[in-house]
Amino acid sequence: MKSFLEGTGFSPALFGGLASVSFNFQLYVGQFSAGKDVPPEEWNGDQASIGVTQEVELNIVVYPTDQAHRVADVDFQQWVMGDEQSKLMGNHRVWVPCDSKPAIMAGEELFGEPKFFTSFKVNLPSFNPLRAASPTSAPDAPYRPVWENSWGFRVNDPEDKNLPIFTCIADMSGRVSVPGNISSITEYGKHDGRAIGCRWNILQPLQTYFFSPEEPDPVKLTIGPSQHQMAQDMKTLLAGARAQAVQTFVSSPVAIQSRAYFL
Repeated sequence: MKSFLEGTGFSPALFGGLASVSFNFQLYVGQFSAGKDVPPEEWNGDQASIGVTQEVELNIVVYPTDQAHRVADVDFQQWVMGDEQSKLMGNHRVWVPCDSKPAIMAGEELFGEPKFFTSFKVNLPSFNPLRAASPTSAPDAPYRPVWENSWGFRVNDPEDKNLPIFTCIADMSGRVSVPGNISSITEYGKHDGRAIGCRWNILQPLQTYFFSPEEPDPVKLTIGPSQHQMAQDMKTLLAGARAQAVQTFVSSPVAIQSRAYFL
């Protein structure tokens, strides 16, 4: 752990003597301007985007070392639920894979994020669930929605999309969540050789699932065969660890189309 924070000015936040490492998958619509007075033929180039962005942050929960005397004494659940209101504890980003070049540029230049361009595979719950299917289903069987609460994502090697860096499946089916909001989340980075911080606000409650050490781990993390350094760092940071909590967040729909009708 110390090797990842050496020279950063940060120390790991400890909960019961243990550090916390997290990773989050983000799927969002990002809007990036090409800039004022840019001609139309350049609007949809590498400097402009309106579309879906996917990324993951691999984080270590830290605090500024010189502010140790001000850090609140909270346990892990209090931290996850947002009770650490000094906001000195925050995320030190180790790696941030992303599939949007404008988002990478903004993350690096504005927020000091260690981003790199790659691709993803995802299998997430949806407001438009898949049709129930079985080997005996008739081709003309009526649509039967299957509502699931299983979250899956894979980060691919940037040089070979067939080689995963890691795959994560978190199955929350049948579990009861607790509403809460950890934000504003302090996000730490480095710009021009200096440590920087910013606030990330999530404007609705998150659904939080806590796990006890006695139950089977509902989160399956598989480090892939990719030789990318992120895979090696995840092995180092997460060797022997098990999931302590999962938080999910889905924005409310902004438009709904009703089912069709016969005329």
